[in-house]
Amino acid sequence: MTSQTITTRGMLLSAAAALLWAFVPVYIGVLGDVDTAEIVAHRALWSGLILLGLVLLMPQMTGGVARVRAVLADPQLRRGLLASCAMLTINWMVFVYAVQTRQVFDAVLGYFIYPLVTVVLGVVMLRERLDLWGWIAVAIVASGVTLKAVAVGGLPWIAATLAITFGLYGVIRKRLGVDAIMGMFIETMILVPAAIGYLLWMIAGGKVIFFGRDAAGVMLAIFAGVITVVPLILYHAGNRALPIIVASLLFYINPTTQMLIGLFHFNVPLPAREWVVFALIWAGLVLYFTTRPKARDAGSVDHLR
Repeated sequence: MTSQTITTRGMLLSAAAALLWAFVPVYIGVLGDVDTAEIVAHRALWSGLILLGLVLLMPQMTGGVARVRAVLADPQLRRGLLASCAMLTINWMVFVYAVQTRQVFDAVLGYFIYPLVTVVLGVVMLRERLDLWGWIAVAIVASGVTLKAVAVGGLPWIAATLAITFGLYGVIRKRLGVDAIMGMFIETMILVPAAIGYLLWMIAGGKVIFFGRDAAGVMLAIFAGVITVVPLILYHAGNRALPIIVASLLFYINPTTQMLIGLFHFNVPLPAREWVVFALIWAGLVLYFTTRPKARDAGSVDHLR
């Protein structure tokens, strides 16, 4: 058993984040061979502007500028958010690189492994606990992930990096207990100067920014912020409302959705082995959630403070 209550609201938030992130490779595919660093720069810049708007226009929800000052005045929170920013930036860079270089399967494997990494981190760093049924369920999931790794010939560096950086990112933010929007705002503000500097460097070198400089390119650049902010807000809200072990296991909605996108949108055939992998993973998830106490309704969420 985990010590934090499982809530319906938390499960819906975590599931929605995983589902939305599954469509990000489609967006990156639309951009084509745009420089990886430019995509990350636009994600940081436009995310920062969106979050700045939320901080200034919705102080009753975010705590406003006063809350930003309070967080930055705490040395432990500053160090923690700097570390989480570093993990998120590395994760973004590697993921975009993987999609652009057609190493998507390595990236997907990383997000197969990520929930298991987070389970371990949750037990070790957050002192969350699993009962016998929980460990059996995780073992079944792990067997499916192992089959997947064996099928691709081991653990590529892309998969390992994505799993570890995103796992550490989630655990660091969970331990800090900072509000989702406020924490994201400070993280992106750390990146914004570098993002602006990189875009100015591109302009000075005669390169075209905004993915082509036409109206469509500008809209795609701004959308990079939207597809970053919305899932991250849902992700952090889910992590605060749930034990991180539960939230991470729900993340398997992400690779499952990517599988369906590949199958029905891109018409990529799915080998029989892949069906076995997903069957094991979802059998483990069904076992895990059917052996938990019934989820409480959305109105009775226990937030971590």
